[in-house]
Amino acid sequence: MIYAVRAAGRIEETSVLALEALRRVSTAVVLVHPGPLASEVRARLDDLIDDVIETDGEEFDSEAYAPAMERLRRRWPAIDEIVLTGDSWFGPVADLAPLFARMADSAADVWDVLPAAPPREAFPGEGFPAVVDRPWFFTVVRRALFESAAWHRWWGPTSAAGERERSLVAEMTAAGFAHERAFDTTRFHAHDPGLFAPEDLLDVDVPFVDRAVFTSYPPFLDRFAIIGSEIAAMMGERGYPLDVLRSSLATCVAPKALNTTLGLLSVLSDEAVEPEAGSSLSIAAVVHVSDVDEIDEVLRRLQFLPSGASVFITTTEGVTAARLERLLEAWATTNAHTYELRVTPQSPGRDMADYFVGCRDVIQSDQYDLVVKLHMRRAPWKTMNRLRYFRRYQFDNLLSSPGYVRNLLSLFEKEERLGVVFPPMIHVGYATMGRGWALLEPHAERLSKRLGIRVPLDAVSPLAPYGGMWVGRPAAFRVLTQRRWTFADYGWKGERRFGHLAHLQERLVSAAAGQAGYYCRTVLNYAHAEIGYTALEYKVDQMFSTTRGWPVEQIGFLHRAGYTGYGGTVALVRMYVRTNHPRVADAFRPAYRVALRAHRVLSAGRRVASRLRSERGEKEREVSS
Repeated sequence: MIYAVRAAGRIEETSVLALEALRRVSTAVVLVHPGPLASEVRARLDDLIDDVIETDGEEFDSEAYAPAMERLRRRWPAIDEIVLTGDSWFGPVADLAPLFARMADSAADVWDVLPAAPPREAFPGEGFPAVVDRPWFFTVVRRALFESAAWHRWWGPTSAAGERERSLVAEMTAAGFAHERAFDTTRFHAHDPGLFAPEDLLDVDVPFVDRAVFTSYPPFLDRFAIIGSEIAAMMGERGYPLDVLRSSLATCVAPKALNTTLGLLSVLSDEAVEPEAGSSLSIAAVVHVSDVDEIDEVLRRLQFLPSGASVFITTTEGVTAARLERLLEAWATTNAHTYELRVTPQSPGRDMADYFVGCRDVIQSDQYDLVVKLHMRRAPWKTMNRLRYFRRYQFDNLLSSPGYVRNLLSLFEKEERLGVVFPPMIHVGYATMGRGWALLEPHAERLSKRLGIRVPLDAVSPLAPYGGMWVGRPAAFRVLTQRRWTFADYGWKGERRFGHLAHLQERLVSAAAGQAGYYCRTVLNYAHAEIGYTALEYKVDQMFSTTRGWPVEQIGFLHRAGYTGYGGTVALVRMYVRTNHPRVADAFRPAYRVALRAHRVLSAGRRVASRLRSERGEKEREVSS
């Protein structure tokens, strides 16, 4: 058995499950790994593999199967058949012994499970580049073939990367060897059933699910109605651990794409699904308060948490703290929660600085299973309607009612790898969609590299708790807290080093959780699901009204055309050139970027000045109160 992984780095837990199953039906297992295999990973796999081939480079290459086969033949000369496979599938979702027992009666010299996948459509501009070569799906070659001269000639030099698996059957049958397929898949899809007919394959007991079902560009999957959440549910019904599947995907798929593909949105009821069950989770709540006038709403919501929660209130003003102390003393007499009031330095990081610095001991502690992060701060630059809806949206979707909170906590109880839960991107009253990075993506890439986050970042808008409120496991934030942040990091010094650190941390929550092996869910109550979906459907319908084709084609066209600005002459000419004369556009791009950067600097300066004026007015009001 030769099992190859596609990229250097962490061996996913799905691969560990696969190796455990392959070990039970194999005489020997050889792992093919791009680059050096870390000693701690080798130790973990010690009982599952017999040998390791460490190849050059950081990506899989089919040519690596050849030395692995030679290693097998020298160390275990009595082997009658060799399996060439790897992490291009998830599973198995059934015992492999019956498959091998059935194929043992076949007279084929080579047999496989599915036809080799053809080159699949790529979307490099969206973060989904073409896969040139990937580990083979599941091909078994027998002694008559792997000891033949035709086989050795076939492993000679080839000019086409990724063509080995696709050319195998045709060339070996042309040389006179017999081939057989373990399952009749032609009635499902002639060329690529692994991607386009995964549910049908599971129904006929194919024990593997093609990796591309969960890692492809979501609008592409949408076009062909490939519903990842339903396919995952079918795997779960057959005994495959879905928490392990989601956790492994969270380490290698951009978070928003994963949230979409697996349908990781839960619409929760205000009636507890398990009303008699209590929660055994220990909970802390970290609440930043600068708007004391609205504190009653936060305290009311906190009472929905299970008894015994620890509440940490932070504020930056002594006068505000004195008012809060009186309110909290009265509140504590009406519930079984404990509270602690902390006064922190004034910082542009506000609630994020208080969370990662002022309450670092809380989120680093092993005392709490979950930490709820909330805030109540003034936002004078928002209209009353927008501020009111923002607060409703955040609080209703996290702490709507006692029954709702019970249902939310049960998600963490049932899914051990669920790391963070927060509301989806707010879009009613806000123009967040399409610009969720807020020009911070380059800073996010640099900070991710510093923190060792290898999870791909979403290309347009990240999956993030916009608004800075969530419920999460402390362990899911360990990547973000490994650096001891200071309040100064959120000021001008931090701006120069990291960009806007508070907004960066907010946007990297899901990627940091993925790096630690946790995935995120978004949650809504019924009322906001009704408001949000209907508003979103109408807006998307209007946005696509002037472009032809499927959404995946419309999106591609709009991205090729580029930023529209306000539709002026310059923007329209630039869009025309980018769409119809991309080489000319490339030639002028450096000059355009300089001009655009200058424009953004001036715009950012105006925004910063406006915000400073607002914060100064807020501070003056707090002092006067």
